[in-house]
Amino acid sequence: MFNSRVLLFAIAIAAVVVSLFNAVADAAVVDTNISSVSRAEKALLEKRGRKKSSPKNYSGKATWFIPSVHGGSMGACRKYEADDDYVVAMNAVQYGPMNKVSDVCGKRVRIYHDGKSVEAVINDACPECKYGDLDLTKPVFGTLGKFKTGILDITWEYI
Repeated sequence: MFNSRVLLFAIAIAAVVVSLFNAVADAAVVDTNISSVSRAEKALLEKRGRKKSSPKNYSGKATWFIPSVHGGSMGACRKYEADDDYVVAMNAVQYGPMNKVSDVCGKRVRIYHDGKSVEAVINDACPECKYGDLDLTKPVFGTLGKFKTGILDITWEYI
């Protein structure tokens, strides 16, 4: 009889120890999940904050072109462009492979020069343009500067 009481007591103690161990393990998992969610939410909020407070600006040179004369009326983005459309050709580096429609196609940009700004849509690619450069249709270029200058120093951003 003594042995069965000791055995029952030992089983009860073992059950309590196992229960405590499982509770501690479960608490650790819960804490990990809570902190993971908190980190994810924090990262998302930080990302949102950065996007609002510091948009990415690019710097480069702007040149101008007439679609019907320079390259044809269909841009690299496979959309037709008229000579009086507010479109730009993206430099080769930021456009990507010239034989494909880029992810930048159809995106809007705001271009700045000498206190003036204008909005346009990316519809073409400029193979000879360097990183940050844009090739502008005449209406876009004319809003920012004089054609006789031929080249403008610009900054621009996606909008």
